[in-house]
Amino acid sequence: MNYSSSGFDPIYHFIEQNVINKKWPSAVFGITNRDEILDLRSYGTYEDGREMNSKTIFPVFSITKPMIGLAIMQLWEKGLLHPGQLVSKILPEFAEHGKDKLALWHLLTHTGGLDQRYLMECAQGKHAPDGLLHPHLYKALAESHLESALGQKVSYNNAAFTVLAEIIERVSGMTYEEYLHRHIFEPLGMKDTNFGGVEQEQSRLAPIAGAEAMESHMDSFVAAKIPFGGLFSTADDLLLFAKSMLRQTETQEGSFLIKPATFKQMITPQTLHIEEVDSDYGFVWKTPVRHKGFIERDIYGHNGMGGCMVWMYPKQDVAFVLMTAALGKPVDNIHIHNVFSSTL
Repeated sequence: MNYSSSGFDPIYHFIEQNVINKKWPSAVFGITNRDEILDLRSYGTYEDGREMNSKTIFPVFSITKPMIGLAIMQLWEKGLLHPGQLVSKILPEFAEHGKDKLALWHLLTHTGGLDQRYLMECAQGKHAPDGLLHPHLYKALAESHLESALGQKVSYNNAAFTVLAEIIERVSGMTYEEYLHRHIFEPLGMKDTNFGGVEQEQSRLAPIAGAEAMESHMDSFVAAKIPFGGLFSTADDLLLFAKSMLRQTETQEGSFLIKPATFKQMITPQTLHIEEVDSDYGFVWKTPVRHKGFIERDIYGHNGMGGCMVWMYPKQDVAFVLMTAALGKPVDNIHIHNVFSSTL
């Protein structure tokens, strides 16, 4: 399909107005097809007056989750695990407290009902600053009970990705951070995507609106490298990622992160048998096939807490990436989708 940059004016006007009206501190918005970037624009400035750009680094929060999901899919292809497998077969200690029937499928589709109280208590400062570090968080989850029956309810669950990260480490023999770098980011050329820390180029970090509530916990949050929301990235990197997803995970060298048949399973809705859901899910990917608010529903993607988004429109062979950092004022992603859909 052929698109002109002027045809995207409605979505760019929408993005610009949110920055002008100070709903968002800044924004970078890019559009790509499977072959090339179609358009890319930036709005807002750093505190020192420099203009934002496609190399500005943003915390992408839950866009971390599809990266973890792709790692699990790779290990599935290697015959080291599968979605129907019980978690306790890989993590024997996780069979305690009624979790013996918990399967990877439940973790990948937000239907596992894991108890998230420890996470909320960490966010409220009720645990030591290192409480979010992976070993402590995993131990708390292993000792917890389920909040709801398995497979009966779709309930967005951050804790599931700590368990998936532990599975990656046990099965692959490397940390989940190292695994993602070696098997996802490096093959795709995502040079600025990582879990932050002292090596992060501070001058490129985007200003975060509404970060006051997290300010006292931000250092521990970054240090924890949490597998459900700890990544930092740029528009350039996420556009590389989106382009690869439109090509069924094909890399710049012509290989694939996972085989097209496996990727098809990943983006196929898995939760259609469950009534009254806020969103359906494939394996990790959001698939809003039953969401009444979307004009175009044959799409898949993910959002991050600060407003970052990466979404693929496979029928139109196009994807968009939104980078912003508006913690205080939630980004209405449904309106973004509908304005974008009107330009296609």
